[in-house]
Amino acid sequence: MSHWCLLLVVLLLSSTLRAEELELIRVTSQKDVNIFTFAETIQIDDYLLETSPTSLISSSLQATEGLVSSQNGGPGGRVSFFIRGTESRHVSFTLDGLKINDPSNTDRQFDSAFMTSAFIKGVLLHKGPQAVLFGSDAMGGTVEMITRKGESPGQTRFSLNGGSFGTIDSSLSRDWSSGSNRGTFTVTRFHTDGISRLNRKRFKAKEKDSADITQLTSSSNHQWQSRVESDLLVSYLRGKNEFDTFGMDDSYDRSANDQLVLQQKTRFKLSESSSVSLRNGYTGHRRFIKSLSVGNETYQGDLLQHEFLYRRSFEESEVLAGLATDREGSESTAVDQSFLLHSVFLQGSQQVRSLKFQAGARLDGHSRYGGFGTGSTGVSFAPGPDTFSLQYSQGYKAPSLYQLYGPPIFGTPLGNEKLRPERNNSWEVSWRREFQKVGTSVTLFQNQLTNLITFSNLGYLNQGKFTSQGVDGSVKFRQDAWEVSSTFTHQKFIDERSPVLRRPLNYGSVALAWFYDESLESSIRYRFFDSRKDLDLTGKMVKLSGFEAVEVGMKKTFADTDLGVQVLNIFNRDYEELYGYSVMPRSVFLHFGRKFQ
Repeated sequence: MSHWCLLLVVLLLSSTLRAEELELIRVTSQKDVNIFTFAETIQIDDYLLETSPTSLISSSLQATEGLVSSQNGGPGGRVSFFIRGTESRHVSFTLDGLKINDPSNTDRQFDSAFMTSAFIKGVLLHKGPQAVLFGSDAMGGTVEMITRKGESPGQTRFSLNGGSFGTIDSSLSRDWSSGSNRGTFTVTRFHTDGISRLNRKRFKAKEKDSADITQLTSSSNHQWQSRVESDLLVSYLRGKNEFDTFGMDDSYDRSANDQLVLQQKTRFKLSESSSVSLRNGYTGHRRFIKSLSVGNETYQGDLLQHEFLYRRSFEESEVLAGLATDREGSESTAVDQSFLLHSVFLQGSQQVRSLKFQAGARLDGHSRYGGFGTGSTGVSFAPGPDTFSLQYSQGYKAPSLYQLYGPPIFGTPLGNEKLRPERNNSWEVSWRREFQKVGTSVTLFQNQLTNLITFSNLGYLNQGKFTSQGVDGSVKFRQDAWEVSSTFTHQKFIDERSPVLRRPLNYGSVALAWFYDESLESSIRYRFFDSRKDLDLTGKMVKLSGFEAVEVGMKKTFADTDLGVQVLNIFNRDYEELYGYSVMPRSVFLHFGRKFQ
């Protein structure tokens, strides 16, 4: 399929190069979730990322409304995110549109523990299935990370953060331009002495587990002529951390994680209303583990992606069509396999006065276990400042290579080549209002998850099922120098064939910000989570107590300098996000940022 994509692009390019040159116009063949669907989207902008007192992207995501997170004990520990009751493995992550979920782990979940944010311009969190646009893994939602590409030519940004537990991190970014080419080069270094991964109350753990991260990234845009442009992304990350074999403090287990991202994306403007793009990308993950429990082990995962997109705009409508091929590979002592996934998809939207309709479908063919399809449809009505919408979406997650081919352990089979994709049939009804100084939203949602892959004494099987349903809402009010915002989610789980773990029935936050002037602000944020179910060391069901946490912060910006301070968990609550692991106690972090021309 990728050869056909390349042939189509070459033909289209040849006709484009023969055409008359037009004025320089940005080409727009891309996936815009908010144009093609009615999914709720939460945005983290560049200001919040630049002034964060830590460069870890997981810190910004953990503070995002509508996300439930759990981390294996402080910075460097694995971070999992849950959206509207779905599993953490059902969240897809992309970097400039390129999938970066990790094929080397058991369920192809992306671990954001080591990803830094200095090269990120913005983050978009899309709630609900996005399978038509993003394919497998986008079963519960998608997190899009967008890189900087020389938006401020000649500017150099330096950031220095530090604080509790021997934490210090710095980053240096340079925006450059040369003719019609521009880009950003970023280097980030992070270190923390850390805390013990294990919960001190349960295991009397004292030994600190450190983490070190180095990340180099270059992201650039090249305008070859008025109708042709391309992006180039190269990112290398090296993360190292200590961890504890479960229940054993001072075990000095270690892990090293290498991540490599390469992408070349070219876009062609065919006319004022149509364009095409070709993406060729690679993501590679290498994990080296030294542990008392498994000895020395290396895990390797690779994903090679080719995607062709065609987008056409009409007076009141948009159409996006695409072809894609993914080659996923995983190699370790246990598994050395790969598969191909071919896809074709079509998504469209139509505006009729105050009404807007959308519909889409995707067909996938898997080289190991056949074909399957997903779709979405919806309607919205916006008579004024109010917007009402109804959305139905299907999501899926193809089995990972480990789930398909994992070898027997102590006579117990693991892999199952007859596994089917996990499924989600999702409904949501929303009301949003943006009026003067008040913004509100309320969404009723239901996720019907079936074919869930679980592990039993017969290995991996499609035997899980449950329905997550509930409501989430948010309110933001701004009056003069004050801003108040709050979020709340209530969900319940029915038709459970197995316990739903680590997801509370109720959670939310309240935040108050005070703007002394345009350059100085202070804030306080309160978060609360209900109790949750989890499993202990023996596999017995346990109940994790609900918890509350408060954090305060202050930011001061000058013409070219910004300063900040943040105090987390100011009441020093000792709670668990998952059984047996620590959370950060009271901690203080400072931020200094400077821009040079």
